[in-house]
Amino acid sequence: MIVVIGEALIDLIESRENKGQFQAVVGGANANVALALARRGTNHQFLARISSDRFGGLIKERLSSNNVSLDHIINTDEPTTLAVISVNAQGSPTYNFYTNGTADWGWTKEELPSKETLKALNTTAIEFGCLTMAMEPGNKVIEAWAKEIKDDVTISHDINIRSALGFDRAVEKERVERVNSFSHIIKASDEDIEWLYNLEPDSDLTEIINSWINNTNKIVLLTRGSQGTRIYRNNEVVDVPARKITVVDTVGAGDTFIAHLLGQLEENNYLGTNALEKLASLPTEQLAQYVKTAGIAASITCERAGCEPPTLEEIACLS
Repeated sequence: MIVVIGEALIDLIESRENKGQFQAVVGGANANVALALARRGTNHQFLARISSDRFGGLIKERLSSNNVSLDHIINTDEPTTLAVISVNAQGSPTYNFYTNGTADWGWTKEELPSKETLKALNTTAIEFGCLTMAMEPGNKVIEAWAKEIKDDVTISHDINIRSALGFDRAVEKERVERVNSFSHIIKASDEDIEWLYNLEPDSDLTEIINSWINNTNKIVLLTRGSQGTRIYRNNEVVDVPARKITVVDTVGAGDTFIAHLLGQLEENNYLGTNALEKLASLPTEQLAQYVKTAGIAASITCERAGCEPPTLEEIACLS
């Protein structure tokens, strides 16, 4: 069982043809991960705080109709978070967020599952990241909870920086490094790291990533768009090329990637207690194959408008 915790919000996506017209689409990085897990048939639970407003109703309808497991969501009267998205000619989205007092960030310790509950669910991994680990006050509650359970499950952290919200770079860098310190799998884009460390594009990121790994068996996945994914593990660096496609947009691509990677790790018993030992037993060639498959899944999402992750059958046709 993979437990995904985090934001489920509404993306207001501007029409490319009719500027100023917007379509309301269910989004949020962690909701997208849960959706991708459901589409591939992976056993999961999505932990989210979802509003009782109309947008919250749309979120529940979208996720439940795609078989996302919502048994442990928190229902709240706080409003739904909104993200306004414009997509450029290359398919890359620009985000503006409306987050003050919204449902996603109000986590309390009592709303999070105990160790006993996680064990009863046969939880092997916790997946989180993006705004959920950046927005106060809930991020600190989730961080403390994750540190308490890190010896019992695999912690997967998808950094997924949203710089449009005006975060302080130094504060974000400290936060990311702190969460990385107890995470076992870390995913970041080259743009994430370049922003965090105030680097020029195409900088050498090896020293930074090695500091995250810190001579352990952690795995870091650096996604580089059309250049594919670079795998870092202790004393190893492996490049996995990307599939050549025509991009419609990249919304949800990284979320689809991490879902399909975790799904494969789950199916082959590489998640759970003693996380670093399990990851150390994973042959690099096999990990590279998992990353290749996850990349194919992400590329299919890029060929579609919005976050529409593929099924395993759709991936098999291209593998």
